[in-house]
Amino acid sequence: MPDATDGRRLVAGEVFVSFAGVGVTYGSGAGRVPALEGISLDFAAGDFVCVVGPSGCGKTTLMQSLAGFLKPSSGTVSIDGRPVDGPGADRGVVFQQPALFPWLTVGGNAGFGPMLRGESRAARAETVEQHLRTVGLWEFRDRYPYELSGGMQQRLAIVRALVNKPKILLMDEPFGALDALTREKMQEELHTVWRRTGMTVLLITHSVEEAVYLGTDVVVMSARPGRIVERIAAPFARREGERSSRETKSLPAFVALRERVLSLIWQSAET
Repeated sequence: MPDATDGRRLVAGEVFVSFAGVGVTYGSGAGRVPALEGISLDFAAGDFVCVVGPSGCGKTTLMQSLAGFLKPSSGTVSIDGRPVDGPGADRGVVFQQPALFPWLTVGGNAGFGPMLRGESRAARAETVEQHLRTVGLWEFRDRYPYELSGGMQQRLAIVRALVNKPKILLMDEPFGALDALTREKMQEELHTVWRRTGMTVLLITHSVEEAVYLGTDVVVMSARPGRIVERIAAPFARREGERSSRETKSLPAFVALRERVLSLIWQSAET
């Protein structure tokens, strides 16, 4: 029976993504660096899992093992019961810097994935319009990336991932380079997309406030080698009724949870 802090769910049949005893070590011999150790974490389809922890604790390594960019040194990672053995179309990845083709328009960037998959022009056009409208970029479909603001470029990067209809969206500090106001707006837009699509999301972030606001679950990791300190259910992502992000973030319950997570990170960094 797993303990309360290892991140695994205790109810059978819910597991969609599973990390089972995952460890990752870089290098060998005297240069050996353990990045992750004994990570066991399960979550269900539709969950929005946010991972936080001290700098260098292995958050990005965790995401890359799920993306299939690296193979764990020990343990297994699986999606829907199938082991991850490399990158795949079932996972969409969004990085801190948007990976856009500067020679393609907004519409061309959004439709690139469906084009590679061989979708018909009509189906591709419908998919692109739907997603660009969702993130408020439809009227910019004929513009080029250099004509967009940083926030708009990141919205387009999210669309680039979503049009491929992945089972899970993996995001590594996607709003880290944005100013505070744009970051708040992007959090709202990501919430809207998540609610409309019901997609599973794994978000890596240094912002505790962002994690508590966006996540259905907040996973706190220790300093290197990264281990799971605690997994905390956050109630704000699935809150009922409409409330602005600033109203939510000023709620006493929100402040208390944010401070609890911050305290766990401080404690893990000092041990």
